Amino acid sequence: MEKHNYDAGLPATNAPFNLCVRYGELIFISGLPPFDGTFSRAVREAREQGRPVPAFPNPPFAEQVRLVMDNMKKLVEAAGSNMDCLLKVIVWLRDQRDAEEFDQIYRTYFSARETLPARTRIQAGRTPMDCGLEVEAIGYVPRKPAHRTASRRRRKAGRSARRK
Repeated sequence: MEKHNYDAGLPATNAPFNLCVRYGELIFISGLPPFDGTFSRAVREAREQGRPVPAFPNPPFAEQVRLVMDNMKKLVEAAGSNMDCLLKVIVWLRDQRDAEEFDQIYRTYFSARETLPARTRIQAGRTPMDCGLEVEAIGYVPRKPAHRTASRRRRKAGRSARRK
């Protein structure tokens, strides 16, 4: 098996890790903070020039959650999977009082209650650059459907039975 890395075109900060790694049918999503393109670029440039990284702009919490979950969805799909194939999600919140707001948004990224992954959600002592949250996940890539569908197999079996 080979290891493949995916960035789904998300803006880089020059941090020393890959955003998404696929090994076989498993996918591993690194902890995603709510960094948009502008902030990611500012962080990357600061790191490249040896300057301190800028302060996180701290947009409303709901915007941060949507950005993180949208980015996670992009990464999962770039690796050939979908959100319903996530197995485990770990969420670090800056403030546990944001848990209900997080959950309301989080639920919308899955097709049904049955497809929700196992999850841990904790209040972190400190999140990256004091942002509202960070989320990581482990999932799988679903197997491709078999070439023969059940209806094709039944039709073929019916033709064989008629020949006898």
